[in-house]
Amino acid sequence: MNLPEKADLPFFAYGIFKPGQLAFFQIRELVKKTLANCVISGTLLERDGLPIIDKDGSAKVKGTLIFFKEGRNLEAYERIVGIEPDKHYRWGVTKAEHSEYNGETNVLFGRKPGRGSVPFEEQEWDARKDPLFTSALEVVRETLEQNKELEWNLKPLFRLQMAYLLLWSAIERYVSLRYHLGEKVSEKVKHLAEEKPFKESLKIFVKEKRDVFKAAEPEDKITLDPSNPNNSLNYYYQIRSNITHRGKSVVMDFDKLLKSLEELYNIFKIVLNEAFKEAHIF
Repeated sequence: MNLPEKADLPFFAYGIFKPGQLAFFQIRELVKKTLANCVISGTLLERDGLPIIDKDGSAKVKGTLIFFKEGRNLEAYERIVGIEPDKHYRWGVTKAEHSEYNGETNVLFGRKPGRGSVPFEEQEWDARKDPLFTSALEVVRETLEQNKELEWNLKPLFRLQMAYLLLWSAIERYVSLRYHLGEKVSEKVKHLAEEKPFKESLKIFVKEKRDVFKAAEPEDKITLDPSNPNNSLNYYYQIRSNITHRGKSVVMDFDKLLKSLEELYNIFKIVLNEAFKEAHIF
């Protein structure tokens, strides 16, 4: 995505870059001040779980006006375009309405807003209410609590497999909103191992080292080690890839899957909570 033509203008944030949202940390050090409860003309829509604005809409959209430090505008906008994908957004300039500011602002309008979008029912978009961070994690917790014993029909195993994949859907949603909205999910997931809450939680919840082998390359081993965040993340991701059981090893797979699901669920809950907590610090 290109930079906005008027990089000296403030930025109207209504999605992931608002203070309190997951990507705000990407630009926080460059921010001079913010004005909450700012409005612009347009209609707020949602597409693929992301907020977009139809600039021709007849309503008003509430967001936060962000002013960058002197001489840092270009750097801030470079960080913004490094996360936002062209397929969803395009730059535009519009008038911002606020008691302390009445002038132009840069805004990311939705590209082809009528395609695949639905009206957004609430006044402001908030990732904390994302179903993958709320209902989905509740389902994971409930599945864990109800399927801790292996049965002859293997139903508990299959339920845990489904819960594990659902948990990874939530994790992939998290890294997308925090690091990049484009493709290449595996590349974005790697950032998780660099986060302090992940490293610290790993040492709290993981009490043993375990190995997993790649299904396609059984000679390759990945070790879960609480002192090695990168290897541990690769271990959990490999469990995701090897989600189906293998013949007589089903009992071993059940135990490994149960432990991995419980550990990763607890770790991710802390990572998610800390990320939103951090997003309010300015």
